[in-house]
Amino acid sequence: DVIVLAVSILSFEETVKELAPILTKRLGQSTGSGAKDNATISSSTLPLIVDVLSVKEHPRSVLLQLLPEECDILCTHPMFGPDSARDSWRGQTFVYERTRIDKVLLGESGEKINKSGRLAAEKTDKESSFVDSQGTIRDVHENSNAHVEGMDRMERFLSIWEEEGCQMTPLSCKDHDTYAADSQFITHLMGRILGQQGLQPTPIDTRGFQSVLKLIENTNADSFDLFYGF
Repeated sequence: DVIVLAVSILSFEETVKELAPILTKRLGQSTGSGAKDNATISSSTLPLIVDVLSVKEHPRSVLLQLLPEECDILCTHPMFGPDSARDSWRGQTFVYERTRIDKVLLGESGEKINKSGRLAAEKTDKESSFVDSQGTIRDVHENSNAHVEGMDRMERFLSIWEEEGCQMTPLSCKDHDTYAADSQFITHLMGRILGQQGLQPTPIDTRGFQSVLKLIENTNADSFDLFYGF
């Protein structure tokens, strides 16, 4: 199962708060009691949770904080919408971070990371983790059937976008937001400002002015919640 959280940035945390108890209840039912038994519970017990927000560190933090650790998490951002990709998804950028599989935190490339969010290269206090001979943090879950099934489920979801011709871009949530602060914010800010000027097409428009009108059309078609969330 996959649950895609396609809500606004402003309502995201509240939505996850409402979802979390439902998942926790389902987790308890799957074991036949309310108790968590690590020997019998795996990530396949619960659905894969996918977010599609235009910012990434916020949903990542909320999902890791509020959801049961048995939930696999995939943070994504399709860098297009119904206007910019009305004809096709081909060539459109799809950013994603494999965040957690079977209780194991991952980096954008699928490498294990420690609790501080850094790539594993030092000891950890997590009970299920250990350091191999190369000094890399490993987890007892990572070679389990549940881990393999969780990775397969995540890859099958990503394949939907890849098969439609999207440019698949693995990227950490932190790096995504750093880039977005320089590109997306200024684009939406200028689009909103220009949208207040009442600009209209003329019979002698230059290509530059046509690009301005297109910018206004694309950015103002989005909800103000999206802009405010930046």
